Amino acid sequence: MRANKQLLTRMRSHGTLLCAGLDPDPRKLPHEVLKKHGTDEEKVFEFLRGAVDATGKHICAYKAQKAFFDLLPGGHDVLKEIVRYVHQTQPGVLVIVDCKIGDIDNTMVAYVENLFGSIQADGIVVNPYMGDDVVAPLIELTDKAIVVIVKTSNVSGSIVQDVLLQDGRPLWQYMLDLVVNRWNKNDNMIPVLSSTVGLDTTKLRPLIPDRMPILLAGVGAQGGSYKDLRHLLNSEGDGVFVNSSRGLLYPASSEPWRTAIETAAIATKEDLNLARRT
Repeated sequence: MRANKQLLTRMRSHGTLLCAGLDPDPRKLPHEVLKKHGTDEEKVFEFLRGAVDATGKHICAYKAQKAFFDLLPGGHDVLKEIVRYVHQTQPGVLVIVDCKIGDIDNTMVAYVENLFGSIQADGIVVNPYMGDDVVAPLIELTDKAIVVIVKTSNVSGSIVQDVLLQDGRPLWQYMLDLVVNRWNKNDNMIPVLSSTVGLDTTKLRPLIPDRMPILLAGVGAQGGSYKDLRHLLNSEGDGVFVNSSRGLLYPASSEPWRTAIETAAIATKEDLNLARRT
């Protein structure tokens, strides 16, 4: 099954728009994990395995931030193993690797070989601002999800993304048009839109195909909200998913850490489902 269809199928079968971030910050791991004997890699893998077990029933995808894995000398293998673990224990759930790659053609081929070949990711996040060179090697990967940065949630993103073009559109809207109408030849593109910058979401969904999922970024620790989520839904009442990383992995709770993660996942899933109904 193609990745984007798989993602939409999971949203419907499990009634969830929640994507769980897998961002293993060694400074924030539970004390019970940190005090155990073993390497940092072993501790991170144990923590992530517990997080996957706790969240698996409540999410539609995972997004692994590669930068946190790169901090570990053996981080490549840890990322590879947690992707394998998700595939073994959570069939039907995508693992998207967030590395925001974007380079010339031969370098992109190397990235593809590493991320889709060695790591076996189901999707990746790309930065398209070098144009077709970035996206062309990915268009034909029909069974993969290509998540494309369009409008980001970081505070200073506007100094680039809001630059006005001659036709009056901001640059990010032009990028969205490229994602939808130039690069989505095989229905494997997913645009990233921000929940933190006051977008008029009522005008955005009509520009995006019904079967194209949207990643809504910035909800949670970055201060974004779900209030306009319903305007991004497709005709089936889904088609948009929200990533939460710190809010799920490191909740302020007196519960045992696995229980606390599951409690946070359930609460976030229910909040998202309420937002799409109201």
